[in-house]
Amino acid sequence: MTERTTSIEPAPGDVWQDDGARGAAARPWQSIGGVGAGASNGLQNFIAVVLKRRWLILGITLAALVIALLFTVFSPPVYIARATFQVQREAPRVVDTQGANAASNTENDQAFLNTQFALMTSRVTAQGIVRRLNLATNRDFIGSGTFGGVFQNDSAPSPAALQQAFDAATAKVMQNLTATQYGTSLLIQVQYEDRNPAMAASIANAAIDEFIQDSIERQFLSSKYAGDFVGRRLLELKAKLEKSERDLVDYASHEKIISVTDAGKPGAQAQSLDSASLNVINNAAVTAKAQRLDAEAAWQLAQTSSAGALAQSTNDPQINDLAGKLATLQADYQQKAQTFRPNFPAMVELRAQIGAIQKQIDQQRGKLLQVVKGNYQLALDKEKALDDQLAKATSQVLDVQSRSIQYMILQREVDTNRALYDALLSRYKEIGVSGGSNSNNVSIIDRARAPGSPAWPILWLNLLIALVGGLAIGLGVAFLLDFLDDTFKMPEDVETNLGLPLLGMIPKLDEDETPLGELAKARSSFVEAYFAARTALQLAGANGAPKSLLITSSNPNEGKTTTAISLAQSFAQEGKRVLLVDADMRRPSLHKMLGFNNAEGFANALNGERRAADVIVHDGHGYDVLPSGPISPNPARLLSGGLRGLLADLESRYDMVIFDGPPIVGLADVPILSAAIEETILVIQARKSRRRVVMSALRRLRSSRSSIVGVILTKFDHRSADYAYTYAYSSYYYSYGDNRTA
Repeated sequence: MTERTTSIEPAPGDVWQDDGARGAAARPWQSIGGVGAGASNGLQNFIAVVLKRRWLILGITLAALVIALLFTVFSPPVYIARATFQVQREAPRVVDTQGANAASNTENDQAFLNTQFALMTSRVTAQGIVRRLNLATNRDFIGSGTFGGVFQNDSAPSPAALQQAFDAATAKVMQNLTATQYGTSLLIQVQYEDRNPAMAASIANAAIDEFIQDSIERQFLSSKYAGDFVGRRLLELKAKLEKSERDLVDYASHEKIISVTDAGKPGAQAQSLDSASLNVINNAAVTAKAQRLDAEAAWQLAQTSSAGALAQSTNDPQINDLAGKLATLQADYQQKAQTFRPNFPAMVELRAQIGAIQKQIDQQRGKLLQVVKGNYQLALDKEKALDDQLAKATSQVLDVQSRSIQYMILQREVDTNRALYDALLSRYKEIGVSGGSNSNNVSIIDRARAPGSPAWPILWLNLLIALVGGLAIGLGVAFLLDFLDDTFKMPEDVETNLGLPLLGMIPKLDEDETPLGELAKARSSFVEAYFAARTALQLAGANGAPKSLLITSSNPNEGKTTTAISLAQSFAQEGKRVLLVDADMRRPSLHKMLGFNNAEGFANALNGERRAADVIVHDGHGYDVLPSGPISPNPARLLSGGLRGLLADLESRYDMVIFDGPPIVGLADVPILSAAIEETILVIQARKSRRRVVMSALRRLRSSRSSIVGVILTKFDHRSADYAYTYAYSSYYYSYGDNRTA
């Protein structure tokens, strides 16, 4: 019998990707308008999970809505009263002085507001509110049954019971009192929640009043503390100043250092008597030296000058008068000498007068020289005396200066203590004035009023929150269940987890449909799916479809027998001589589906009891069938003995031999079969076959060096997948069938 080959041509409705024969066979779903690419999209996967778990999500959402409704109906109403006020960094000052409690200008606004929030909601403020409104004894506020020792008898409550009620009221105020920033402004809004609207407004207003009182008390206590502290420091500095002044006076008295300047004058420095004397002597010595130089110059000039010059230099009137007379007589003598002879009596008399006057002038000049000399000598003696005194005074001053080092140290200490004392005294006076000049730095903007409607619970808000929360929980549970579901749900799961090509996806039949019934329909999507799987199988190998093919699965009831029948029918319709062998000798099912006797078959041919040709059934389906035969107690031994010889005989008679094998897990039959048969197809049921089981089955097949051509995904419900699969499959199969029959 000659082997016939048939070329495979894609039908007009097919759109195969041009990625090679192996790639096309590995990804048949990509031929359907790019469905595979779209299915990988996260949005489509999201929609698929939601559609699959829609009743779970809807149930959780409805349960959340019911819970929210019951909670709203049975929850007591809560009222919120709000009041608004402003806190300035510094209160307006009546006196322009810097108090000790001035706010820091470097503090940012948000930090300042956070500080005020903390102060408003502090325990101290809550305790003040409780005292102000007598909340510890308010039956409506803390509940009449909570503290029976306070309310439920006529006797005076014990201090412990009162303290317990006070602490409970304080805790409740702190729990329900909040302070927040009002919008984006620097205003503060305080709000209080309570079931009684009037009580809520009273506590909100009391909170502001208590805050104002605490603020004023803090300012007063701060100023008082600062005043007390500065007062103590002032007394300490006063004592220190007095001690330093006494030490300075004692040292000056012991060292005989007497200040002749005003030590209290700004910039003045202490000066001793010796220093003052040195200044006087030094000034006198300078003056005497100048006088001596003048006298010396006058004496030298007097020694070399004529009487007239001397008289002019000394301004002597007698010499000037005698010089005038002498000049007159000399002029008269010269005039008469032109007339008279020298011995003329008048001439002799004139000469005698001139000589007498000249003698008087010489005598007076001598007296003047003695006077000038005496002045010079006196000036010289005075200069020498002052120089001696200056040297002595200088020595004394240097001695005093060496002893004044400690004096200056003490003086500086006195000056420092006096400056500190004066500054602190001024500060003490400022604090005393500013402590009573500050006004309140808290301004009330809006007082709280009793709210007219409750703030909680709000039906629509609770239902909205329940709706969103229920949907979120439902989606979370749905995706968690989907994540925990390790079955093969989508075609991509096969290649992603197994690394094997997907040969085909077989749709899930409805309850009123049977595999044989669908195979009998020419335009059935069931038939077309197996036709696509047959095409992919032919394109998977270089030589087309294999001569022998094993169909197996990891677990029973995954559709391997239906797949074997469908592939046999599809190849037979192509014109091939096909033999379908029921190789499951433990739980055979092929004869039940096709309706023939299973008394003899594959088992008898393996053990040599019958020839294979004698037990093959020709039933008119277009292909021959070899039943499994009687159930063998040890099928693995039978397969190990005669499988290869029988397979060679069958391959020589038929174009293709398809084996419907047993499940893999737990049995040794499949590894023996797959090792001898040319190719193996693994059948996986969608949303049932677990990944770990299938991967374990694959490891067993690969350990026997089996050739696994690919996977067929059976019972795939495209309606439970995303909408892209639903649309693509429905449109694809109908169009394919129409084109095929045309």
